[in-house]
Amino acid sequence: MIRVRIGIHSGNAEWSSERYMGYITLARTARIMEAAYGEQILISSNTHSLSLEASKTQSIKESNNISLSLRDFEAEFRDLGERRLKDVIEPIRLFQIESEGLRKEFPPLKTLDARPNNLPIQLTSFIGREKEMKFVKDELKNNRLLTLTGTGGAGKTRFALQTAADVIDEFENGVWFVDLSALKDIALLSTTMMNAIGIKEESKKTSDETLVDYLKDKETLIILDNCEQLINACALLTEKLLSSCPKLKIISTSRESMNCSGEFTYRIPPLTHPDSNQNNTPEELTQYESVRLFIERALSVNPNFRVTNENAPALAEVCLKLDGIPLALELAAARTKVLSIEKIHERLDDRFNLLTGGKRTALPRQQTLRALIDWSYDLLSENEKILWSRLSVFNGGWTLEAAEEVCSDDTIDKNEILDLLSQLTEKSVIIYDVTKDRYRILESMKQYGIEKLSGGKEIFLQHLNYFLKLSKKAKPELIGENTKFWMHIIEADHNNFLSAIEWSVNNENKETGAVISNALGSFWSRMGQYSTGIRLIEIILESSGSLSKLLKGDILNWIGNFRISLGDNEQAKKFGRKLGFK
Repeated sequence: MIRVRIGIHSGNAEWSSERYMGYITLARTARIMEAAYGEQILISSNTHSLSLEASKTQSIKESNNISLSLRDFEAEFRDLGERRLKDVIEPIRLFQIESEGLRKEFPPLKTLDARPNNLPIQLTSFIGREKEMKFVKDELKNNRLLTLTGTGGAGKTRFALQTAADVIDEFENGVWFVDLSALKDIALLSTTMMNAIGIKEESKKTSDETLVDYLKDKETLIILDNCEQLINACALLTEKLLSSCPKLKIISTSRESMNCSGEFTYRIPPLTHPDSNQNNTPEELTQYESVRLFIERALSVNPNFRVTNENAPALAEVCLKLDGIPLALELAAARTKVLSIEKIHERLDDRFNLLTGGKRTALPRQQTLRALIDWSYDLLSENEKILWSRLSVFNGGWTLEAAEEVCSDDTIDKNEILDLLSQLTEKSVIIYDVTKDRYRILESMKQYGIEKLSGGKEIFLQHLNYFLKLSKKAKPELIGENTKFWMHIIEADHNNFLSAIEWSVNNENKETGAVISNALGSFWSRMGQYSTGIRLIEIILESSGSLSKLLKGDILNWIGNFRISLGDNEQAKKFGRKLGFK
């Protein structure tokens, strides 16, 4: 016999210009169902209120003209009180439906109240990351120390809280959240943990000893949140507790790992976001986690907010340019009170002034995007800060070799770059993609780095010279035996080549930009990127300054060929005449 559990909830659905969407309501319904046991039917207070009204009128007429009839169904509702569901948001009153033939007695509901805990109530729902959550919960079964890392605003704390809520049934002695965000004195670390768990100090014992004695036989999960400013002290205490308390597990959140024995580190990825090359309908956009988060947070401040066919492209670009970072998306969504999506998109180039006005109750560093990144920046060494700013000249990522050539000087030796890159990766400032053997930086971190860049012209010039050398090396290879390999090299750094060419034109160095463009002609031709080649060569030709006759002839030849490839023969003839052809 299959024992079915049922959860029923009533909530809002939002109109997407084509159909109704009810992601938040459906997510809450699923949580209500998860709290039940087989043969148990639970309903929310919203549904209960509608049921009472229906019992008087026999039917409820919804706006979509669907009629819910209770005429032939006699039921009573057992009030189970306010319960905290495992989405960790504010409590909800639940009722059990009781009727003849239905089982009435069940164990305690599978809600947060069933285990001791101090998990803070959240006022907004947790959106997305189902796959990541499943992976982390599986790893927690096999590891006693799990560290969640990620860039500022990535949602490490919220992810840890949701993970803990989902696995709370597995810890008989509860789940405890220890907030270290305001702690500066390492001497108070153990005491802070004791206060969070509710442990009293004991005479003739240190706080460490009291903690160990209390936890040594208990099946407990502890969340150590915001460890980065006390990383060494947190690592030492964590190792001591885990080695002395065999049933204890710890989830820590930090910009960098603790580097403890037995630690499993997981970097929180950004929320999924649209691709700039796709034209998504409002309905299609809701498949992306970043869009769902933006919509939910926008509705909380502007109930009239709607996604339409007209503003959908701008919404997709906002989510893309904010790299799917939850805090940045929430700050942007708050601006929908006074700005349209299109205006928010237009102002993202000045994002540090746009993305302000976070919740007054949030930590100061979470109230503006700039303050958030300031926090990461201030935790770095001087050379880490310098390298961060220099890496911001790259577009579309970089290799180790490129960083060594572009970012080294008398201040930072070439041999230091690898270690500094490793440290910035550990501290979630930059990202290393092992599959591509390349580094990259999120757009907000890049813009911040550019602001901090001193001696910028020299670094941009080193960037230009590096890609000039690479283009000269690539030119003969693009028509030789190693064409495929070098096409891949150029493609990986294509955005860097483009930015180098544009910088050269804007900084009275058009000859260098023309040399790079001439070298990349074969690449643009083979890839069918004729418009890119035409645009850049025209920028070079129209800018001030002179070119050598031979080089000018080469790039005129390329632009003529690209025009022919696009079927624009009249324009091709125009450039041909400049070369002396009739």
